[in-house]
Amino acid sequence: TFEFICRLVGPAIARRNTRMRDAVPVEKRVAVSLWRLATGECYRSCGLMIGLAKPTVLKCCHEFVEAICRLQDEFIKFPSTKEEIGRKIEGFSEKSKFPNVVAAIDGSHIPIKAPKENHEDYFNRKHFYSFLVQGIVDSSGLFLSVATGFPGSLHDSRMLRLSDAYWAAEEEGILMEPTLDLGGTVIRPLVVGDSAYPLQTWLLPVIKDNGALNQDQKKFNKELAKARIVSEHAFGLLKGRWRALLKRLDEDHWRIPNTIIACCVLHNICIIRGEEFEGDADDNSDDDDDDDNGVPSQVSNAVRQAIIEYLANQ
Repeated sequence: TFEFICRLVGPAIARRNTRMRDAVPVEKRVAVSLWRLATGECYRSCGLMIGLAKPTVLKCCHEFVEAICRLQDEFIKFPSTKEEIGRKIEGFSEKSKFPNVVAAIDGSHIPIKAPKENHEDYFNRKHFYSFLVQGIVDSSGLFLSVATGFPGSLHDSRMLRLSDAYWAAEEEGILMEPTLDLGGTVIRPLVVGDSAYPLQTWLLPVIKDNGALNQDQKKFNKELAKARIVSEHAFGLLKGRWRALLKRLDEDHWRIPNTIIACCVLHNICIIRGEEFEGDADDNSDDDDDDDNGVPSQVSNAVRQAIIEYLANQ
């Protein structure tokens, strides 16, 4: 996989030797960049380990992150054909009885130092400064969509509405087939999430339990949770493998979203190439509080009710 990554970014980051000095080889540039993202160590420590000066390490890492980000559309993408979506749904059917699930959604906080401007926007309810990242993942933990650059105080449901994936689904550009007919109600391919998310025809959150749920609603929540958990595991694995996202990211403020995206691309490359992770996944879930998500449409309620009834008979 290391050689594969070198081949991917080589053309973008390779430099020529000059009469003054030899260029740092691509392999060394990739190695120091991966080490920095995997350990979260400072640039000086990374340089000492590999025998490069701090300014050189800084430049190598920035160029590597930019090169990986340019590959985002190649490695982070929604399934586009009916067959691809069918395979994603099959993956979830092995984890839960919840029908027609194609993906799970979650949000996570990435710690940062306080920005110079509007720092109060980045101070989250867990009492640290952060950038938010929203991930939509398949049953194997592969990111299908990543949106980031949002200040830490933003609510998950608002972050969703600011993301491209939300509008693509609302405008019926994605998640349209294969559909399922449950007693006359047409069910689109579904994304599942926690109670912070709004109920849509294509997005089903957990039903908030205020102590008044009946058995069928509890069963709905239980099966939904079995499918939804993959998004928490994906973020745990992402932060476990790329530990720079666990520590406070002491980068220039404007560079941080690219660092997050690069880690998500690398996460997907590792999964696609079957790389096992032997460390500890950071399974620290960032479940959000419930929010005023407005009144769901009749169609959205009908979709949820049809699935509640379907699961009750399973």
